Amino acid sequence: MSGIKDSERIEELRKRLYERGMPEVERTAHTLSDTSIDVPRVWSRPSSVIATKVVSPDNKSSTQPSVRPTNQSRSFSDITYPASLNTQLASNQTYAASAAPTPLTTQLMSPSQSHHPKSYRLKLLAAGAIFFVLALVISSAMMMFGNNGISGENITITATGPFTIGGGEAMPIQVGLTNSNSVSIESATLIVEYPRGTLSANEERKELFNERLALETVAPGETINVPLRALMFGEENQEQQVNVSVEYRVAGSNALFFKEADPLRYKISSSPLIFTVDTLKKISSGQETDITMTIRSNAQNELRDVLITAEYPQGFSYSSSNPKPSSGQNQWLIKTLAPEQTVSITMKGVVIGKTSDEYAINYAVGVPNERDPQTLASVFATAQTQFEIEEPFLDIDLTIDGVVNEVAVVTPEKRTTVSVDVTNTLSDTIYDIVVEAALGGNAISDLEVGPPKGFYDSATRKIIWDISNAPQLEELAPGKTTRLSFTIAPSGTVNNTPEINVVVNIKARRVSESQVPETLTGTANGSMKVASEPVLRGYATHNSGSFADIGTIPPQAEKATTYTIGFMVDNGTNDISGGIVTATLPLYVTWQNQTIGTGVFSYDKIKRSVTWNIGQVESQSQVMGSFQVSFTPSKSQLATIPTLDEEQFLRADDLFTGTVVRATNPAITTEISTEAGYPRGNGRVLE
Repeated sequence: MSGIKDSERIEELRKRLYERGMPEVERTAHTLSDTSIDVPRVWSRPSSVIATKVVSPDNKSSTQPSVRPTNQSRSFSDITYPASLNTQLASNQTYAASAAPTPLTTQLMSPSQSHHPKSYRLKLLAAGAIFFVLALVISSAMMMFGNNGISGENITITATGPFTIGGGEAMPIQVGLTNSNSVSIESATLIVEYPRGTLSANEERKELFNERLALETVAPGETINVPLRALMFGEENQEQQVNVSVEYRVAGSNALFFKEADPLRYKISSSPLIFTVDTLKKISSGQETDITMTIRSNAQNELRDVLITAEYPQGFSYSSSNPKPSSGQNQWLIKTLAPEQTVSITMKGVVIGKTSDEYAINYAVGVPNERDPQTLASVFATAQTQFEIEEPFLDIDLTIDGVVNEVAVVTPEKRTTVSVDVTNTLSDTIYDIVVEAALGGNAISDLEVGPPKGFYDSATRKIIWDISNAPQLEELAPGKTTRLSFTIAPSGTVNNTPEINVVVNIKARRVSESQVPETLTGTANGSMKVASEPVLRGYATHNSGSFADIGTIPPQAEKATTYTIGFMVDNGTNDISGGIVTATLPLYVTWQNQTIGTGVFSYDKIKRSVTWNIGQVESQSQVMGSFQVSFTPSKSQLATIPTLDEEQFLRADDLFTGTVVRATNPAITTEISTEAGYPRGNGRVLE
């Protein structure tokens, strides 16, 4: 029995599976009745139907008709079942599918079992059909009417030019723009981005960065060709590129669209100029060295405004150059450079460092930036010079007035001895030494250069020693020293900051080594500054100055007489500052607290000292000041000339030499100068 039920269930499932998608058969739902039907209790007898209780899967009870077998015998096929039982058996799949349901079975099926699943499938089927129709309509519309819009894919922009170009030459660039849309593009602007340092081929010294060219409206199917020319610069074999793009708008929209071309890539085949630097490989610390920069044009056209820059390392000190720098101490500007023209720049500098230290100077040549002329917009060529500090081969001491390798301060017109000591610090002998002392400064007087053993050339103001006038210079053994000397006095006609400079250059020869020059050089510097020499003067007057004086001249014992004491400072060749004059009044002289003149006077009653603060005084100028004192002589001073003011002292700072200058003036007495109309002896005390 179990096998029959299983086969019936399988058959029922197969039937339902294959019935999917078949046309829906309209069915009428009927409600269940409460009529009791007698069902046979056994299969062989007629049945009577009774009511029984059935429990559904959700545990709810319902009254169902029950089948009871009768005693009447029937065949299996002749048995007729009530509709309610047929429905229950069909749902449980206990009978074979071949037992066709009776009309009563159809009437007893619920709506949820017969109508709802297929209705849901019909809705899904209808939604899918609608979607398919809409997609078909939209795709057809796009195919029929899509060409009326603007697409960036329909805009073609190209940039063409040579693959290589010589530095400094004009490069032709062809830009093409094609509008393949069915409508126009408006407000079209061509944008060209050039590499750094590019110059205009039409406008002199105009640097090109982002160039914008208005194309306005480009009609459908129209092609626009834009020719461009620019001067390209760069180092040899340097790869660069030009970027081209277009901006545009469309009618009825404020949006800005953008289309970019493939970059135009090219290579600089040759530099517009050749740049070389020549200098020594090894130098000693403190040695002045020459650096020669050579620039030769390699361009077909004239180059303008070529800028050379140098980057000095720490320890390098620039001295001079020919020609002079155009800016600072490390930039030179060549206004024009014709094809194949060569320009040389010679620079002098001093490197200071420790033995075995290495230094490098970096150079660059190119076009100055239009917005900042002190920087390079494009680099044509670069170079580097390297120095290695070796142990000094010549130790040079320059001594001026006993001061070695420093600034010596001397007084005006003083004759000073200058000595040059040359020591060979190498382990090898050096030969054919030439010593040259170059004199400079505003206080040089050719007549004041003492007769040296060497030769003094007044035209060049150089003293030269060599083998001809100093035989000891023929060779100098390791560790040996030789001395050369001369005398000099500063000129007395210089009115402002007199100075004498001495630069000693030495050349010698030794056996050449790898990367070491055969000719050795050395240098030393010194200077002689002439200090200012101010003069301090003091005097006494009576009724001839700014104050009204009382008493008699000559003074009388036990009677008061007032005097005006005057100070004057006559400055020398240099400005001085912080000038102070001090003096002391004797016990018998009284300070009257009356002053006049430059600066400020002050009086210390305890110390009885007078201080005159004159501050800063320019060179070759004078300052004066006066104050009043009272003198009542005692009879013990009869027939004497008493002192009114003790010795005066001046102290000030020389702004040129950085030294302190001093001056003194002797004591001032009651004796007044005869130039004021008084006879001699007018300061002697009378009774």
